[in-house]
Amino acid sequence: MRKRNKHTVSEKKANLKQEIINIAGKIFDTFGYRKATLNDIAEKIEKRKSAIYYYFNSKEEIFQSVVLQEARTFRKTIIDAINKEDNPHDKLKAYIVTRMNIIDLLGNFNRALLDKRLMHLDFVLRLKKLYDKEEVLLFKNILQKGVEQNYFQIYDIDLAATAFITALRGMENTILQNKNASDIDKQIEGIIDIIFYGIVKR
Repeated sequence: MRKRNKHTVSEKKANLKQEIINIAGKIFDTFGYRKATLNDIAEKIEKRKSAIYYYFNSKEEIFQSVVLQEARTFRKTIIDAINKEDNPHDKLKAYIVTRMNIIDLLGNFNRALLDKRLMHLDFVLRLKKLYDKEEVLLFKNILQKGVEQNYFQIYDIDLAATAFITALRGMENTILQNKNASDIDKQIEGIIDIIFYGIVKR
């Protein structure tokens, strides 16, 4: 009986910690990291601020948990989309479409990567370096398999992966600014066509 009660208490603590992360994520996404306060979070979860300090030492630590949770969601969604496809061409397309569609839904993760005002947070710098490295590696692996299976003709895969990611990020900002446009899917398809086929007449 004691073990069961102990397990129940442990579950309640884990659930409350997760609730804090989920609520904080919405608040950070709405007001931004700098303007959001622990009082805002405490009010939403209907607990005293001291209850938050039981799980987290600071607002920064909560934000880190929020961003890392969104980063895991981003990575899993991308990898699941890639794994559903059979050939490198479709994997690359799935990667681009999924990335474009999900990045704006994960506001805190996206902001941590793009907002220079957050670069003073050590974990943001570490996350950005890790994300940059992992994204290029993921893209590189798809291109490598494409070359091996004769889908792509690429002479410098490292350079191509870096160039594609850089181009994607630049175009991504334009797409996100017009995310409510009725032809959003057509915009994404246009980007994919340019990346695959370029602009040179053949």
